[in-house]
Amino acid sequence: MAVVIPFKGLHYNAELLKSEAEKLLAPPYDVVDASLRDRIASLTPYNIFNLELPKGDGDKYQRAAALLELWKSSGVLVQEEQCAVYPYTIRFEHQGVFLKRQGFIGLVRLEAWESRIIRPHEQTFAQVTSDRLSLFKATRAQFSQVFLLYRRNEDAKKILAEAPRESLVEVKDSLGNQHVVERITEPEALRELTRAFKDRVMYIADGHHRYTTALAYKKLMEEMGSTPISGSNFLMAYFVDTSDKGLIVLPTHRVFKLPSDLAWQEILTKAEKYFDFEGLELPETGSADALSSLIESRLENARGRHGFGVVARDYASIWWLKEGACSLKKEHALELAKLDVVVLRKCVVETLLGIEPGNLKAGENVRYEPDGVKALKGLGKDEVLFYLRPTPVEQVLDVSDAGLTLPHKSTFFYPKILTGLVLNDLSKDAPELIRDLI
Repeated sequence: MAVVIPFKGLHYNAELLKSEAEKLLAPPYDVVDASLRDRIASLTPYNIFNLELPKGDGDKYQRAAALLELWKSSGVLVQEEQCAVYPYTIRFEHQGVFLKRQGFIGLVRLEAWESRIIRPHEQTFAQVTSDRLSLFKATRAQFSQVFLLYRRNEDAKKILAEAPRESLVEVKDSLGNQHVVERITEPEALRELTRAFKDRVMYIADGHHRYTTALAYKKLMEEMGSTPISGSNFLMAYFVDTSDKGLIVLPTHRVFKLPSDLAWQEILTKAEKYFDFEGLELPETGSADALSSLIESRLENARGRHGFGVVARDYASIWWLKEGACSLKKEHALELAKLDVVVLRKCVVETLLGIEPGNLKAGENVRYEPDGVKALKGLGKDEVLFYLRPTPVEQVLDVSDAGLTLPHKSTFFYPKILTGLVLNDLSKDAPELIRDLI
């Protein structure tokens, strides 16, 4: 089953981490736009986006590779001398409650999708994978982690809690969340941790494109004669137990641009066939927080019923799916039919708005926004917001176990892990101390 191993991580030197960690690190590349990327990369010449998201004329991938080698040779980046896994804790506030999510960074052996050892819940897009693969081939390095989940593992929890560790970096992100990374190098603890995952499967929370890219890179390296212990057969990941109390999934609300040939009143008339409307009293102008809280409260109090908040112009309501509407259970597997986001895609996007899911284009006819208040404040006159409940982690895993995939942007795991905390040199082989367990 899953093979999880330690590695000799590559990371910024201690002096840089102590003096300007906030400027070196960055959010995941897939949650920033070009403007934010440029602002973050300009904070310091050593910001990780200069490697993860290279820009400029000519071959940007080779330029990133050259910069990586320069940083390694000049001591900006240092290679660990010992194998390690890196406990990674994030402390944050959510809905007025202070929480912490505990996981660790290590390597996982790449497995073909068909093996069902690593299980996805989202589809990937070829153009994104192509860009990432070009970076992999040029740099032979991985700058950010895939976020993997595993079901409750008491053995791993005990090993991680009891093994001696030392601090690597502590830093706050732009939202005020505190990220703490340590390292465990004790050889027997590392061996025991690998053994603790031998009968487990893994689930991708975030990083489907990273994983797909790694599979493509592995295939290329195999064609060139790489061995099973080569670095191209492993991928750096951030592992979290699904029983962790700090594992939070936020909804990703949808803001649709209304089709010019379809009036809002016509949509409401059509919707009456499929939904019961529960009108909401609009708060005073500017009270997006109050309206957001009201919608969340109504949805939370009716967990057994499909529904979502709908806001447009001077309209606010909860749409509750009528019994038997849309023939949902006839056309979808049970694991998918349980999910509000699937109801939205079938009964609203396809049926009412007449948009094929494959034709949804972020920034054109749809915007995705995990922050409900921000979505409400930014709502345009020709837009309609569908305010969703979060998809529970167990339902995400059930979909993965059934070999199915969720609609795009169905989950938003919060907080996001930082890019640049630990890097992985793909040219390295699996460590000697663990080879007998692979």
